[in-house]
Amino acid sequence: MKRIGIVLRTDFRELRRTSGFWIGGIAFILIAIVVAGIISYFLNRAVWLKLEAGHPMLKLIIGIIVYSITLFAPITTIWGFASIPIAKEKVNGNIDSLLSTPLSPKTIWMAKSLSIFLPGWIMSMVSTSIAVLILNGFVITPATGRFILPAPVLFIGLLTNPLLTFGLTALTILLAFAYHPDTALAPAFLIGFGLMIGIPVGLALRVIDLTSWTFVYYNLAAAIAIWVVIFFLSPVLTKEKITLSSKGE
Repeated sequence: MKRIGIVLRTDFRELRRTSGFWIGGIAFILIAIVVAGIISYFLNRAVWLKLEAGHPMLKLIIGIIVYSITLFAPITTIWGFASIPIAKEKVNGNIDSLLSTPLSPKTIWMAKSLSIFLPGWIMSMVSTSIAVLILNGFVITPATGRFILPAPVLFIGLLTNPLLTFGLTALTILLAFAYHPDTALAPAFLIGFGLMIGIPVGLALRVIDLTSWTFVYYNLAAAIAIWVVIFFLSPVLTKEKITLSSKGE
């Protein structure tokens, strides 16, 4: 863990120096505030807000917000920071320098995966908390007397989505190390855009319920599947393979 921490701190410092990191973080917080504000505006004018029959809709709204932010904030950091920095480090020799130290390829891989995942995860937690607190504090709780945050939704936000997005981050960094960084983003793009299209379609067709434990199980199964793929691909992460890929071989 100490060796992972050394690389993690260095990479995190470099990430904080980029304008994209701060722009992304501020953007997600502002989006969360604006979206929560717009939803609050319309909810305050809904005739069903104080009715017991309206609670499922309130739970669904909270579920959509929590699921969307905790999924797409980390995926956005993958798209923005998981490929180009690795390509640059391969070109300027930073990766080769790290490989010449006692650090193992898997230690370097995990440290760099965490340095990309953790900022996105923190960003998602802050943005989600702001949105949920605004909706509950200014609209839902005053109208219903309840703080609405369904247990399955909380489970998704705190466990299954972080597990899934960390897996995507680790897979992307692994492919960027062992193969070409440009193609390494393909899984994150395919899964990210697939979920962006599939979840709204599933909600519209009423085949998906973000507030149910069934959806939690499916989400957890998807996360585990990604980690199974990583387990089978991880043996390719050797010094020789990384060095050859750095030379375009």
